Amino acid sequence: MRLALLLLLAGCTPVASLLDPPLAQLARWEQATPAEIAAEPVACPPGHPACARLHARRAEACLGLAMASRAPGAACPGTAGPLPCAAESYAAARALTPSPALAAGEAQARLCLAEFLAPAEAAAEVARAAPAIAASPASRATLLGARAALIAARPGAGSDAQRCAATRAGLAVAPPASREARDLALRLTTLPACGATP
Repeated sequence: MRLALLLLLAGCTPVASLLDPPLAQLARWEQATPAEIAAEPVACPPGHPACARLHARRAEACLGLAMASRAPGAACPGTAGPLPCAAESYAAARALTPSPALAAGEAQARLCLAEFLAPAEAAAEVARAAPAIAASPASRATLLGARAALIAARPGAGSDAQRCAATRAGLAVAPPASREARDLALRLTTLPACGATP
């Protein structure tokens, strides 16, 4: 790898690409746009030291592209677009380098992706997001947890009892006076035998 790095620094990119393709890909991405990075899958053999950085760079590019189409004040974009790329790339990066920031990125990507899925599929995506939410920084985990609860409490996402439990759990972590807390409190009143207070 050291020889490949020296060749890259010397401007011998084609030779370096043959000797160490992941390092060459990382170097290419230094000048690439987010769209170019998102369009290029990570090619990295297990154990290569550049793998985590490659997956993280692609995750950030995909999530950035997705969020660029977000309406002002919206938590998620108007289309799913590159959200699957972001979710899977964050997960791959986290598998190699656990990080609260990467976890928050994965959770956000998965929760936004769930917004475009049918209720049962959305609930499954929320379940996949749960470990990432738990590993996120505490300041983000509460808001992400409340958003996950809103998705899990939708009609069709489970039984009334499951939806009630999700709503109560979300209310327990939702930041006070947040939009999520208000939406969860309203959802609580619409669920049979759930009641208006936790």
